[in-house]
Amino acid sequence: MLIPDSIEVFREAKRQSAFTFWNHPNWLGQSRTGIASLTDMHKYLLKEKLLDGIEVVNDVTYSDEALQIALDYNLTMMGSSDIHGLIDWQFDVPSGGHRPVTLVFAKTRTAEGIKEALFDRRTVVYFNNTLIGREQFLLPLIQQCITVHAARYEGKSSVMNVTLENTSGVEFILKNSSEYSLHENSDVLTLRPFSETTIEVKAGTVVPSVQLLFDVLNAVTAPKTHPSLSLTVSVQ
Repeated sequence: MLIPDSIEVFREAKRQSAFTFWNHPNWLGQSRTGIASLTDMHKYLLKEKLLDGIEVVNDVTYSDEALQIALDYNLTMMGSSDIHGLIDWQFDVPSGGHRPVTLVFAKTRTAEGIKEALFDRRTVVYFNNTLIGREQFLLPLIQQCITVHAARYEGKSSVMNVTLENTSGVEFILKNSSEYSLHENSDVLTLRPFSETTIEVKAGTVVPSVQLLFDVLNAVTAPKTHPSLSLTVSVQ
């Protein structure tokens, strides 16, 4: 890899079947605006298919612009800690913080499986209690984390008590976008990690089931775009 021509370095990496991604495109040391933008070199690398991914998260920063570049040029979304010191100190882990993580949806628990998934863009980035990724990978992950645990009517009323279970370490922030309003909450509610949360849904009439719809505010599929979670609630 010790080649004077920088473009030839990328070509050699490709010949060796390496996965190559663009680090910290929004770094203030290179971009005073903090905005990730394509240079002529990056455009050439993309044209020649010499660039496979891009960091949408680096250290303590997130880039909407890098996310859009990933979507526009079909790049794998990456999130890295870029740690130069201690993770516990930098990300305040003892108080509940966490470093940036790239979740890779591999078919096998092998290096080859991870590599195949990276090239196939099957990743979600976990940063600052926020999940970032393409909807086809991000939404199934959320659906596995949030499930309906129980549902019943409150006495003789048509208000439905719905218990939602969050089996993940993510604290989900949901905004109710259903046709039904909530009885005890406003339209925004929080699901604590590894916990159950009961909400009261005003169904209007006693029906066997309702369909709830939530915008997941701490999940991002594109700049300023949140995935929508649909939950079927059936009274037991």
